[in-house]
Amino acid sequence: MDFGPDDAPPPTSPPIGPPPPPVPDPAGFGAPAPPPADLYPSSDAVPEGHHPPVDIPPADGVTWDFPPSSTEPADIDAKGTDRRVWIAVAAVAIVVLFGGLMAMIVSIGSDTDSLAGDEEAETTIDEREADGEDLFGADEDDTQDSPEEEAETPEEPADPPPGLELNFRPDSVAVTDDAVWVSDFNCGVVAKVDKVSEEVLQAVTGGGSASGVAVADGSVWVGNRLGGIVTRFDPETARPQGQVEFEGFALGLAEGDGSVWAVDPATEAVHRIDPETNEVVATIEVGQRPHYAVVDDGVVWVTNNLDGTVTQIDATTNTVISEIEVGVGAIHVVAGAGSIWVTNADDATVARLDPASGELTDIIEVGARPHALEFASDTLWVGTELGQLWRIDPTTNESEQIPDMDFNSIDMTVDGTNVWVADSENGEVIGFDSVTGDVFFRADLSEFGGCEAFRDRATTPAV
Repeated sequence: MDFGPDDAPPPTSPPIGPPPPPVPDPAGFGAPAPPPADLYPSSDAVPEGHHPPVDIPPADGVTWDFPPSSTEPADIDAKGTDRRVWIAVAAVAIVVLFGGLMAMIVSIGSDTDSLAGDEEAETTIDEREADGEDLFGADEDDTQDSPEEEAETPEEPADPPPGLELNFRPDSVAVTDDAVWVSDFNCGVVAKVDKVSEEVLQAVTGGGSASGVAVADGSVWVGNRLGGIVTRFDPETARPQGQVEFEGFALGLAEGDGSVWAVDPATEAVHRIDPETNEVVATIEVGQRPHYAVVDDGVVWVTNNLDGTVTQIDATTNTVISEIEVGVGAIHVVAGAGSIWVTNADDATVARLDPASGELTDIIEVGARPHALEFASDTLWVGTELGQLWRIDPTTNESEQIPDMDFNSIDMTVDGTNVWVADSENGEVIGFDSVTGDVFFRADLSEFGGCEAFRDRATTPAV
C-alpha cells in the first residue's frame, strides 16, 4: 500500500507498562534479585535524549500492528510496581533468614569447640597440679585473693637462633704466680682464673675487644682485635696501668729483648713497644697475614700465614734479616732445644729451623691442623685444632700422638714443667704435667654463663 507524504505511518512508540517479571525459583534461593525499580520507568517516563511519544491517530482504513490495550496504562503500571516491590521484599527476607540460620550454625559449632577445649585444658591442668607443679609461679594467697583472674600457662622460651648465644672460646693463654689469664675471640674479654680453685676471679677487656694475652715486665698485656690498642694490667688487681695505640690490631703478643712485640695482621707489621714509656718505638713490615712471634737471642721470628714463611728481625736494628719458607699455613712459633719450631696448619707438619743460619733443617709430620706448640721437659708439645696432642723428640725428630689427651689446642704456654692449653672448641683451660702427662687443672669457662656474663663482670679501661 503506497502512502503519500501526508499518509505516512506514525512513529512507533515504546510498549506501555513494564516487561513481565522473571519467573521466581521454586526453592526461593536461586532466583536472581530483581533490578531496582528505577530501571523500569513508567510509560510516562521519557529517557534522556528521546522525544516524547506523539499520539497520532491512524489514517482511514489503517490499523496499528499491536492490539489495543484492554486496561488503562496507569492501572497496568501500578500493578507492575506493586509486584516488583513484593518480589524485592520477599528476596530480602529470604536472604536475611538464610544468613541468620548460617550464623546460628557457626555459633553453635564454635561454642562446642570452646567447651571441648576448656574440658581438655582443665584436665591437663588438673593432672599437672596433681603432680605438684606450680603452673603460674604465684603464691597460694595470690590465687585466693584474685579468684576471678584466669591463670595462664607459661610458655616455654623459644630456642635462640643458631650462633646467637656465644660461649667463651679461649684463643690465648698466659700465667702469673696465682692465676691463669685467658683471652677469648668470641666474647672479647680476658678472664683471670684462679690456679687452685679453677674459678673466674675477674674479667677485663683490652679497650674494646680483647684478643691475645702475654706476661711481660711484671704486667699482663692484652691485645685488641677491633683496634690498635694494647692495654697493660696489674696482675694482682687487674686494674689498667697504661695503653699503647697504633694503626691496625694486635693478634699475637710476645716478650723479649726488653720489649713487647705486637703482631699486626691488619697492617702486616710488627710493633715494638717500650714497657717503660708504653709507646711504640718501631714498626717493622713483615709478610702476609702475620700471626705469632717469638724472641730468641736477639732475633724476632714472625710467622706469615698466607706466605708460609717466617720473617727474621734483628732486635738491635729493627730490620728484617731474611724470610724463610717453612710450609703451608704457618701459625705458631717457639724456641727450644737450640732450634726454632713452626706449626704449618695446612700441611700438618712442624718445621725445624737453625737459628744461626736461618735454614730449614727438617719437616716433621703430625696430626691434621697443628696449631699451638710449646717446649717443656726436653720435649716439643704440639696441639691440633682437631683435638689431638702430639710430642716430638728433638734428638730424633720423631713424633707420636698422646692418647687420652683430646683437647683442642689453639695456644699454649709453659710454667716450669707445667703446660697450659687454651681449648677453644670446648671453652676450657687445661693444665698438664709435661713429665708425667697427668692433667691437674681443667676449668670449664663455658659454664660461667656465656659471653654476656663475662662482659657484665669485665672491667673496661678508659681509652
